[in-house]
Amino acid sequence: MTPRTTEEQWQETHEKILDSAEHLFAAKGYNGTSMNDIVDESGLSKGAIYGHFTDKERLFLSLWERQTVIGIQQMKQMFSPEDSSVDKLLKVAEVTLAGSIDCPREIGNMLLEFMVSSSRMEALEPDLQKRYETIHAFIAELLEEGISRGELKADIDSKNLTSILFATLDGLSLHYATLGIKFDSKKLKSSLMNMVLSGILA
Repeated sequence: MTPRTTEEQWQETHEKILDSAEHLFAAKGYNGTSMNDIVDESGLSKGAIYGHFTDKERLFLSLWERQTVIGIQQMKQMFSPEDSSVDKLLKVAEVTLAGSIDCPREIGNMLLEFMVSSSRMEALEPDLQKRYETIHAFIAELLEEGISRGELKADIDSKNLTSILFATLDGLSLHYATLGIKFDSKKLKSSLMNMVLSGILA
């Protein structure tokens, strides 16, 4: 058996910390979870935890980034060669709405707690923007693909439209988390996409 490298061991520990944190954040919320809780859950030493993450905010952000990358990969795997750009946008809308307003309300509250806390930490801003830009680029790319295929109007401003869609989805998630408003994600997806597509289809 080939011995594991130091890099492999580091990555294994890193993932173990993230997995432990993910379980705790889901069960206890962001504010209800402490770094000591994560130490206990992971079975690792406090030094090992802080050797990977300087604080809870950085740990949560790393976990969020991991989920973002996995989520985009999963959505891409849902696309078939026969899908038009509109088909892809509809699939993305369905998955996004399901993850933001069909999820347990505690998940929405957890994200809100983190966003409020992280907004006070300027050091996190570049990483938060990087995550935003990753998702933004993914959606804008689908719109650009539709334009190049002649499926969407050539004069669409893909960046601005993506920002509007992003803000709309975030707003729905915020209302769900803070007000407990029950949405019908299928009807919302239909209404949202009909409104958007009516103005951009070629």
